[in-house]
Amino acid sequence: MSREQAKASQYIQQLDEARCEGNWDAVPELVRKVKKHAPQRTCLVLTAEAEHAVSQASQNRPSTARPGTAKTTNTTATTATSQSSTISRYIPLLLEAIEKEGTYVEDEFQAQVCLGWIHWQLGEPSLAVARLPKSIEQEFSQLDGTNKESAEWTKVCALKASYIKGQSQARAGAVTDAVETFESGLPILLSASSSPKQSRELKSWTELYLTGFCILSSRAIKSKVSSILETETLSAFRAWAKFWDTQTSTPTGGRAFHAEVSRRHVWKEYYITLSDVLMQNLPFPTTSLTTAYAETSTRLQQRAELKRVEARYETLLLSEVQFPKAEEASEEVESFVEIVIQNWRILCGSGWKEHDLGEGGAEAVSRGVLDILYRAATKTFHSTAILRHLFTVHLAVAEFDLAFKAFDTYLDIVKKGKARVEKTGELEHGLDDDETVLIAASDCIKALCRYGSLEGAEKARELGQFFEGWLDKHHPIDQRHGNGHLLENKESADLDCVIAPRVFALTWRSVGIAHAQWARLTYEASSRSDIQLHAIKCFRKALLPQFESTGDVETLFALGTLLAERRELPAAIEVVKTGLLPRPSNATANGLGPLPGRFARERSLIPLWHLMALLLSARQEFTTAARSCEGAFEQFQDPKYLFGEADLNGAYRSTHLNEKATARKQGVVDDMDDFEKESVLEVKMTQLAIIEVLEGPEVAVNASDELLSLYTRLFGDPLKDSAPLAVPGTALAVAPKSSAGTIKSVRGSIFGRTGRSVRKTHTSAPTINEDPVSPPRPQTTQTVASTVAPTIQVTNENGSAAKQHSSHHHHEKLQKRSESVLKNNGTSRSRSVSTGRKQNSSGGKVSEGHSATTVDGDTFFTPPSDTENRKQWLQDDQENEKLGAASSNKNSRQSPLPKPLPPKSQQMAHREPSLKAAHSNPGFAQENHLPHVSPYSSSTTPVTRFPKDQERRRRTAILVKVWLLISGFYRRATMYDDAKGALEEAEKLVRSAEVDVSKDTTGNVSINNAGWGGGKTVQQLWGDVFSERGYLSLVETTPHNALAHFESALTHFPNHPSAIVGLSNILLDIYSEDLLPPPTVPSLVLPGPISTPSASSLNTSTVTPLSTQPVPKKQTSTVPTIPHGPLGLPTAKPSSTRSDSPREPTDTPDSISSGLQPSYKESSTALLDRLAARDRAYGLLATLTKLGTGWNNSEAWFALSRAYEEGGQPDKAREVLWWCVELEEGRGVRDWTVAGGGGYVL
Repeated sequence: MSREQAKASQYIQQLDEARCEGNWDAVPELVRKVKKHAPQRTCLVLTAEAEHAVSQASQNRPSTARPGTAKTTNTTATTATSQSSTISRYIPLLLEAIEKEGTYVEDEFQAQVCLGWIHWQLGEPSLAVARLPKSIEQEFSQLDGTNKESAEWTKVCALKASYIKGQSQARAGAVTDAVETFESGLPILLSASSSPKQSRELKSWTELYLTGFCILSSRAIKSKVSSILETETLSAFRAWAKFWDTQTSTPTGGRAFHAEVSRRHVWKEYYITLSDVLMQNLPFPTTSLTTAYAETSTRLQQRAELKRVEARYETLLLSEVQFPKAEEASEEVESFVEIVIQNWRILCGSGWKEHDLGEGGAEAVSRGVLDILYRAATKTFHSTAILRHLFTVHLAVAEFDLAFKAFDTYLDIVKKGKARVEKTGELEHGLDDDETVLIAASDCIKALCRYGSLEGAEKARELGQFFEGWLDKHHPIDQRHGNGHLLENKESADLDCVIAPRVFALTWRSVGIAHAQWARLTYEASSRSDIQLHAIKCFRKALLPQFESTGDVETLFALGTLLAERRELPAAIEVVKTGLLPRPSNATANGLGPLPGRFARERSLIPLWHLMALLLSARQEFTTAARSCEGAFEQFQDPKYLFGEADLNGAYRSTHLNEKATARKQGVVDDMDDFEKESVLEVKMTQLAIIEVLEGPEVAVNASDELLSLYTRLFGDPLKDSAPLAVPGTALAVAPKSSAGTIKSVRGSIFGRTGRSVRKTHTSAPTINEDPVSPPRPQTTQTVASTVAPTIQVTNENGSAAKQHSSHHHHEKLQKRSESVLKNNGTSRSRSVSTGRKQNSSGGKVSEGHSATTVDGDTFFTPPSDTENRKQWLQDDQENEKLGAASSNKNSRQSPLPKPLPPKSQQMAHREPSLKAAHSNPGFAQENHLPHVSPYSSSTTPVTRFPKDQERRRRTAILVKVWLLISGFYRRATMYDDAKGALEEAEKLVRSAEVDVSKDTTGNVSINNAGWGGGKTVQQLWGDVFSERGYLSLVETTPHNALAHFESALTHFPNHPSAIVGLSNILLDIYSEDLLPPPTVPSLVLPGPISTPSASSLNTSTVTPLSTQPVPKKQTSTVPTIPHGPLGLPTAKPSSTRSDSPREPTDTPDSISSGLQPSYKESSTALLDRLAARDRAYGLLATLTKLGTGWNNSEAWFALSRAYEEGGQPDKAREVLWWCVELEEGRGVRDWTVAGGGGYVL
């Protein structure tokens, strides 16, 4: 190479570097040297001169103006004209040079790009497109081959050409061509970014190219003018993110030179695009240039990318946005918050699992959203949207105090804002509209009633009263057409606000729930009836046809529960049937598989099926009630959909294989929260209670193992993550074979004692849900916990009819000592003549092709799974109900007895009429113009996730309830040792819960306070355990032990209903001398029972003769044996002299009183003790019957009538007895509160 050629090559290299670095001042001198040493490079020299002129013209143009539109002032126009003439003179010269150039291909390519740049600068996009190469990427690939590498400036020109051509096509309206042009530039970008050194001009044009590509793609999606998909636009945005990853560690704000939008706006569009992919559930591409595949494994990457872009955009937003003035609003901040909340609802909804969200799961996602909300609040002024979202997210993470504080602040700001708008007539920007406020208030009321106690119910009532008055003032119902819109000739302050009809239904339902919850918990017994009637009125408003929610499950459940508590059984049954009727529009919507969002309606109907079973049991239709319990499970069509699939091939699966089980093995119960799971368990418990009535407690005992197995399937192994002292740390063992067969349970062998009582069942009876062909499985913790869904029916294949044990009905219906108000007659108890209700047969019509189920000789039919047969079943049952009601009315007219009159404090104002069809056309009531929104749909707020400690305590309380129910079965089956074993299990669990609470450091829970949504307190659980011990002691003929247990129960929980009733009966027995008080000094040796308890204590219909009762010992002349201290407490100086002479069995108190010594009845101290016992019983019962837990407790009222009778008030006793009759006529096999775990809220 000659010296001249070396200089030319050196100067050409320096010219390339100067242009790459944007050193345009050095370009003219370098051009002169290239001309001198390389005169043959005419095209290169001319291109460099033209680029220098264009760069000078572009720098003088205002950076915020778009090309060709800078005509704001005369000076600007004059400058633009002179600059245009300066650069336009290069157009013919470049055209001529391009035509003549045939040696240096790169020079020709650079000249073409420069020519297009000139036309772009002159505001001629169509000419710019025509001058640029047709296929920029193809020509660049020829220049940048494998054997040679193009000059750095050629790469810059290629990116410049892609940007200019794409932008020019977009301005000309060819959006599709523009997107293709930008996409074709991605390989050029990849080649340019591979350079070790990134020049200034390369960075500048790369940013312009990516900015234009991202914004154009985003606009194309929003305008739908192109077929581009969200997943395809991610290629541009990911290239944008990668570009900035190589620049700085922190996001750079501001706006690039000549860029249309700011950098923050590009990150915003990136975040919106990712959010759209998430919300539309689109397949997520894992790389920038590959095809998108919908794989579960990509969800972690999707969540990570969304979180990373969210953080970058938030950083730029909060750093660049200033705090607004009082009259301004931070629109972009609030828009960002709205997108964050939408994404949060999806990520924490049913469609995403915990393992899809990465470390921390949904809890970490919610905590991150809270941090974003609090940071966004620093850039807003009294934003109602942020406060509303704070309430929602705090509620989802079970931070109830913070949630309700946020709502209080939100409501205060909204009230003041609405008052100003009403006064001035000017709308305030940023103030929530009426529909949003009503939805937020409804969510708050539901949360207060579902998770709160008395204080929560009181606050919910205040909110309900406020919004009820607000609705009556601003949106009265009489101002509405049939379609729910306001009449035009009526005045309203909110004419400009359109509220959806379903929002009105939601609000009226929430107001009704608030009143109903307050009626249940209030201490004002006299106002309870009026509050209940007011709640029913609100529920009726929510079911009006104009609100398009006549079949809303939540409203019908709340109304049905309230009517059941008021003993209005016909109206309650009709309401529940309305909710259970299938919907033709949704008949095909529910699929056959447990996919996310599937079986949402069936899940919401479980409490309604349960409530129907309780209502039918209150009408003595126990067989039909059992069918209703089965309907709650069979509506899922196959147990595997509800409980998931289990491996029954006998193969052992290790722990890591169980963890890798496919999603198809998961059941619907795995998507439920603890409240839903508890509802499923309560249905099973009610079913066992009905089985006890139909078949006797022995059969219920056999099925109790199945209840424990269901608990394990729902809540897992209670031995895991348990507090100390819970239960012995042994693995789940195999249940022993009995008359019930081999059934997996929580503890396997429930009590593990060899002297287990023999169950009184047929020896040839098969197992409950026994499958004789099922292969055996190795009994491990994993296999026991993942057993197949428990059965929901009892079968007896030998067909022998079992006797119905009328003596075991005392747990569901009341009996008196010797003169029973409700008498037993054979296998079924007749109703009181005063009500005249005729027991209805539960046979009814049977759909063809639907097989019957036989239970010990009794045939009943399960509600069919198909829509038509199920609807026919409901209609047939309704016809039977009407026939029974007609017969009841006929008998009641013939009844000579007066109508039952409740006590004045409990009199109802009027009876609720039955639910009538809102329109003559029955199909109109079921018509829905909008999609049904169930409480489990993905559009609602994610479920509240409690901390692990509180979740464990609540589950422990549920298990205690299960053990106590099983203990009651054993007690009524006279299997006392097993009953004590069940009580021991419950006591261990309560003790572990007490230790767990004592270790709490938050201060939110204590033994007297379970916290928000915590269920029963530890003290209440102790009361349940001691109360059940007391009743067990009664049937074991040790009433003094029962007295001590009942006292212990009231020591822990003073208002325990069953303990108060049991203790009061014993105290009244002491007053009537059917039971003598305990001795002051118990004997060291007790050869036999201390005394025989009274009939009321044992709840039997026979009275023990006084002649068989032990009587007091005869007194000496110095020290009497009659107690002189308080009942149940030893005196300070116990008696030291006692008569050891044996008593004759024929001695009675009367025979003793005939002597000279004073008898027990004649002792003034004993009389005072008896009076104190009676008065204490009266005080306890009078208080209990005024509380929300005892106002409809017939056992308590019956004991109170006895207290009135013993106190010489027969009129009050008669009034209370009639009230007992009415309560018993409307009493289910279990309490009404068990139908809904969250009160009146589903």
